[in-house]
Amino acid sequence: MNELQLGLLVIGAVVVGAVLAFNRWQERKYRRQAEQRFQSSHDDVLLRENAVPERVEPVLDDIPPHGMEPEDEASMTEEPAMQEELVMHEEPAMQEEPLSFSAVEDEEPPIEEPSLPPPPPVQSVSPSQPVATATEGYSQEPDPETEYIATLSAGDPVSAHALALVLQQLKSVGKPVRWLGQCNRQQTWGDIAQAAPDTEYVKLAACLQLADRNGPVQGEELNAFCNMAQAVAANLYAVIDCPDKQAALATAADLDQFCADVDVLIGINVISKDGTPFAGTKLRGLAESAGMKLMPDGMFHYFDENGEALFSLGNLEPTIFAADTMKHLSTHGVTFLFDVPKAVGGVRAFNQMLLTVRQFITPLGALMVDDNRRELSETGIDKIRQQLAPIYEKMVAHGTRPGSPRARRLFA
Repeated sequence: MNELQLGLLVIGAVVVGAVLAFNRWQERKYRRQAEQRFQSSHDDVLLRENAVPERVEPVLDDIPPHGMEPEDEASMTEEPAMQEELVMHEEPAMQEEPLSFSAVEDEEPPIEEPSLPPPPPVQSVSPSQPVATATEGYSQEPDPETEYIATLSAGDPVSAHALALVLQQLKSVGKPVRWLGQCNRQQTWGDIAQAAPDTEYVKLAACLQLADRNGPVQGEELNAFCNMAQAVAANLYAVIDCPDKQAALATAADLDQFCADVDVLIGINVISKDGTPFAGTKLRGLAESAGMKLMPDGMFHYFDENGEALFSLGNLEPTIFAADTMKHLSTHGVTFLFDVPKAVGGVRAFNQMLLTVRQFITPLGALMVDDNRRELSETGIDKIRQQLAPIYEKMVAHGTRPGSPRARRLFA
């Protein structure tokens, strides 16, 4: 090998080494830039040793566009048909036929009524006075004893308007669902449906009611709810935490049994003594003078000073009451209905209904009867009060006071 060949080999080796060094330098440079751009401010919980399940709150740059397929909302609110000629009916959620029992005259040992705090004084509402909604004045909080709660955590605040765009695409899962939100970690929960569009939330709670008057939540309903909540979380880039489903189904069964035990509707019928029908105009005048208000459901309702409905008055015959037909209507009887778990005040609200019933008896020349058309005596009415006492005791022991927001949700 002469000197020329040796020199060429040395030059070639130097060039190759320089190219390799330059490539290595560029590779390290671009790796550092990539790490700086995509590095995470938190470690990956899936790679931790002895990691325990917990909610992870990612940092989001922006809320992505909502790509969920729109579906028509299938939930509907059905008004139960008015029941005719009933005095006291239990309506267990799992039974098609309601259990019934009437006020009997047999002597039984008195049942002591539970100790309840005095209710707000009952005050009549004039027809022109606006009626407050049932949820006014109550804070919204998730209820783990009656709801399955899936929590969603977002790194960046999510506006109520953005949430509304997502939630309006959801379909019914068979049971009522509430969506609540927290503006920050320390604040109380608020109903998203009632929030201003620019309200921003960092944490959400999807609350599935575990039981209602149609029975307990079923496994397929719970699965559908979890899938729905997960779809919302994915759409919002939020982290979701779903509790154990089997435990929730067991809680739902127990809750449904409690509801069946206390779900009672009391009806007192007012019928004509001699068969002469009651004129609609007279019925309306008596109802309004007693402080009742005709509502869109075709019944007169009695509200207390807080706008809470205590009892209602409906037609004993199939025709419902309506403002434009009352002057032409006539009926042979009306029914006062007292929804035991939903009425604030317990026995005191029942006594207010009795007072109103008696305001109809003399002007109409009517009788107060049970579902068997037997005239109700004071002894029979006392029996009804005694039957109410253990129901209210059970409700108070369960933490579901009559007329409370929880009771209104369970027995809606």
